[in-house]
Amino acid sequence: MSAPGITATGVAADGGAAVSGAPGAVAVAAVDLGATSGRVMLGLVEDGRITLLPAHRFENRLEERDGHLSWDVGALWAEIRHGLTRASALAREQGLPGLSSIGVDSWAVDYGIVGPGGDLTGEVIAYRDHRTDGVADALAARVPRERQFALTGIAQQPFNTLYQLAAEDRLTDLPAGSGVLLVPDLVGLLLTGERRTERTNASTTGALLAAGDGWASELLDAAGVDPTLLAPLITPGEQLGTVLPGLARELGIGEVPVVAVGSHDTASAVLAVPAREEDAPVAFISSGTWSLIGLELRAPVLDEAAREAGFTNEGGADGTVRFLKNVSGMWLVSEAIRQWEEDGARVELEGLLAAAAHAPADRFRIDPTDPAFLAPGRMADRVRAAATVLSGDDRSPSTPAELVRCILESLAETYRDELTAACRLARAPLPLRLHVVGGGSRNALLNQLTADALGVEVVAGPMEATALGNVAVQARALGAIGPEPGGIRAVIRESAELEVFAPRSQ
Repeated sequence: MSAPGITATGVAADGGAAVSGAPGAVAVAAVDLGATSGRVMLGLVEDGRITLLPAHRFENRLEERDGHLSWDVGALWAEIRHGLTRASALAREQGLPGLSSIGVDSWAVDYGIVGPGGDLTGEVIAYRDHRTDGVADALAARVPRERQFALTGIAQQPFNTLYQLAAEDRLTDLPAGSGVLLVPDLVGLLLTGERRTERTNASTTGALLAAGDGWASELLDAAGVDPTLLAPLITPGEQLGTVLPGLARELGIGEVPVVAVGSHDTASAVLAVPAREEDAPVAFISSGTWSLIGLELRAPVLDEAAREAGFTNEGGADGTVRFLKNVSGMWLVSEAIRQWEEDGARVELEGLLAAAAHAPADRFRIDPTDPAFLAPGRMADRVRAAATVLSGDDRSPSTPAELVRCILESLAETYRDELTAACRLARAPLPLRLHVVGGGSRNALLNQLTADALGVEVVAGPMEATALGNVAVQARALGAIGPEPGGIRAVIRESAELEVFAPRSQ
């Protein structure tokens, strides 16, 4: 493969040889960990386009461990290692010497505690665990919610890292040299031996100052957290380190650099929104387990009205701010399907969505933002019980198609309400179009319902936005994508298949 004009500036060959200034395609590995699944993708960057090849996909499930919902980090690490080996092999199959770099992103807020030697101490407890019940209220008695938001710009969700740390019973009597690392930074430690906290993910903790230039010591003190437990900050595009020699030999990938990307998966996904200059401010939904809907801004919105409306200001790549609201998205559908399958039914999502498209419209509604839908288990029963009847008889949704139609219509109306609120709070006009990225971009019914509810064009895709954003930051760090503003999104537009949904007349 060749790409005149594209050069890599990092370490690439499986033997660890430098390829600085060498023309040709760049091959990088994107480790992308979601709350229900993970993947390692090979990204090939050549001639102003990114091609993604799946190296390895795997499940990520919560488990009850020591009385808490936790993640099996050991299993995830084994899957990541296998994926990196496979990605390097795929690169060689494409005629390249191996990987030029690796980047890691994941879901937000969860962390591991590591000892002086980097060994994990105990479990990585999941954000859906009940240990934080009531913690936000207790901390608000020490630092008012208004003050917390003014400092960080982060909505006070019960699962925020700050509240998890306040509920943590493992921070006392830790040996010197121990630390707390968010999930992608924990993977970075395993790869390189280096401890850093990437800024976009750090912004979600509720403990980083809104300016992004340091930790909010006032809040850490109130939570009883020693700030020395937190690693120094690193910015997307900076090199974290190189793969440890022994690990590189084990995996056959070479001592390649590990580049900090937008390690909060939504930061990488929003970077891959294929927006144009006229779209500013960019309106987006990162649609997956969660629906994260909002605007990409240059500065946070820190007034009291934004806090009361439940909006949050998360750090994005290149100094941007994701002013957004979290809505429990396709989690509701996937958990309902899980219940039906546990009850013995065979459920295929595509067929279920087709049936929902033909179900009567505007019969039932729920509030997808209700905290009652946060925990897993018997979701179909909970949605059915919560559904408000709008028309027809007074029964609740009785078929899977009716229930899914209820969920999707409720989500579309919630998207409308939340995007309208975001524009009002940010003093921005309603956008010409809404970009939907991530796995949910494939849901044609939801996309059409959203276009209808908002009355604006919905641009769906790319589906693998998080992996594309991850790859793009690495490629720019290697010199394979230029540094000019909009350069990454121009490459994304050339690389992605997009579908446009125009609003239908009501």
